[in-house]
Amino acid sequence: MKHEDKFQISVQLPEEKSATALGITHPDETFSFELNGNPVSIINNGDNSWSLVSGAVAQETVNVIGDAIEQYYQDQAL
Repeated sequence: MKHEDKFQISVQLPEEKSATALGITHPDETFSFELNGNPVSIINNGDNSWSLVSGAVAQETVNVIGDAIEQYYQDQAL
């Protein structure tokens, strides 16, 4: 059975005035979470860019969340 990463990030979304806490699940190469009650899944393209796999989210929001996920993993390495 494969290990599934679960962690929390706090991110300042472009359309929000305050930071939003997201519970991230990383079961495979994708990162999944709920945003405004809707399931969303994104993937790192391997070249410092992120793509939407499922859900309805603007690319700018995908990029901001992807950057926060990268920061989470960088902070874990310290």
